[in-house]
Amino acid sequence: MKKILTKFLLTFLIQTIFIVPIFAQNLDEKIGQMIIIGFKGNDINSKSFKKVVKQIENNEISGVILFSKNIKDKENLVLMNKKLKSSSKIPVFISIDNEGGKIQRLNFANFKSAKELSSLPYEEIQEEYSKMAEMLDELEINVNFAPCVDLALNKNSIIEKKERSYGNNPQQVSKIASIMIEEHNKRKIVTSIKHFPGHGSATGDTHKGLVDNTKTFKNIELEPYEKLKEYDKLNMVMISHIFNSNIDEEYPASLSKKTINILKNEIGYKGVIISDDYDMKAIRDNYTLKQIVVNSINAGVDILLFSNNIEVNDSLISSKIHKIIKEEIKKGNIKEESIDASYKKIIELKKNLK
Repeated sequence: MKKILTKFLLTFLIQTIFIVPIFAQNLDEKIGQMIIIGFKGNDINSKSFKKVVKQIENNEISGVILFSKNIKDKENLVLMNKKLKSSSKIPVFISIDNEGGKIQRLNFANFKSAKELSSLPYEEIQEEYSKMAEMLDELEINVNFAPCVDLALNKNSIIEKKERSYGNNPQQVSKIASIMIEEHNKRKIVTSIKHFPGHGSATGDTHKGLVDNTKTFKNIELEPYEKLKEYDKLNMVMISHIFNSNIDEEYPASLSKKTINILKNEIGYKGVIISDDYDMKAIRDNYTLKQIVVNSINAGVDILLFSNNIEVNDSLISSKIHKIIKEEIKKGNIKEESIDASYKKIIELKKNLK
């Protein structure tokens, strides 16, 4: 009986010390976990990096996204990432786009593209992704915005042109994507399958403007998400900025509750949902920051991603987002329960990080 009581008390103390503080946050800290941003610096002494460290320390943001501009060399990258991770009691997302091929930000990396890998035996694919995950782990990166599960349905698609697709067969695409996910998960690295509901049938690039796939979208593009939803405990789904009037006549996917409801209700995905970069012209040229924030949260997006890497470079973006969310909660345009729900999902995901 004493052993049972001792075990109970120990469990209670652990929960009190480690779990309660994580969930007993104020509104600003909850909002902060919903924001990932990019920054300019490439070493620990740069002004921009010091600012983002302060934002992490204040729980103003959930983490960062890295680009080539941030990577001077391996040594500086590791120093920056370790500094970021040590700056908060809550685990910090250190994210990057590292699909392989033309989509890899690390100038010292040389991984095969999705298209190249699709013709190889599964054992070789597993070896490639094992090496990729090992490298990211060594660099203190814990989120990879990959794999891309868009189907190769249009030779003029930006996905096909940049060799980002594993092919046009959803079974094959899902199998290879699952290998990538599993190899990353072994290293406790979060992945993010993308770009829901599917970019492979569209012509155009959302970095440059609005892309409409109303006439080209096929339901087969949803199949990889149906097959991969079991991985939601250690992963995310990234929502695209694709516009499809057959789904939503008013908003592109990343601002559309109707689109995200397909993922949540029809497919049954329960994990964290992250936006594609809201600094892309498809969004920034057509919506105000307030419209982006309000519509994305009400649509069901849990993490808002702003890269500061295209035309916009706003070091104050996170504080602006905080202000908008708090004002719109007071007005009744955003429910605080939505912030709480996103926060809990994000924290649950972060418990798995190193």
